[in-house]
Amino acid sequence: PNPLVSTGDGTPPRLDTILAGRTAVLTARRPDTGLADFCRRHGLLLVRISSTTPGTGTPGRPGADSDWVDVRLVGDRRCAALQALTASPALTVVVRPDRVVAAVEPRYRLPRLPWPAPSAGRGGPATAHPPVHHDPAGPLPAAH
Repeated sequence: PNPLVSTGDGTPPRLDTILAGRTAVLTARRPDTGLADFCRRHGLLLVRISSTTPGTGTPGRPGADSDWVDVRLVGDRRCAALQALTASPALTVVVRPDRVVAAVEPRYRLPRLPWPAPSAGRGGPATAHPPVHHDPAGPLPAAH
């Protein structure tokens, strides 16, 4: 799903514009410190999605004191999958850069990444992307 969302400023962009090709954690609850730290440690974009009606919420990009992007679903044809997420704020969903749902965690638990993701504090750069699977046939021949 790639619905229109509002960040509280300007023309509503598509969710993919906000995610910008990054691995993201989507939730409908106000992210707690543990979830924000987890996302920061693994280089994940944290997005809180709400379905508040216009004028009743204050969505917007995070300020200096916030570690997430706050968006609101907009438009007449809202995405059913994301509305289900907003109806169950205890869920946390990990979405890969190719927009495939990689993991869902219920009951306010931190998500589990289904690929190795070393933390920034263990000597290597944080990575939130699944490992690359190489084609066993090898690379394509060079064009002449």
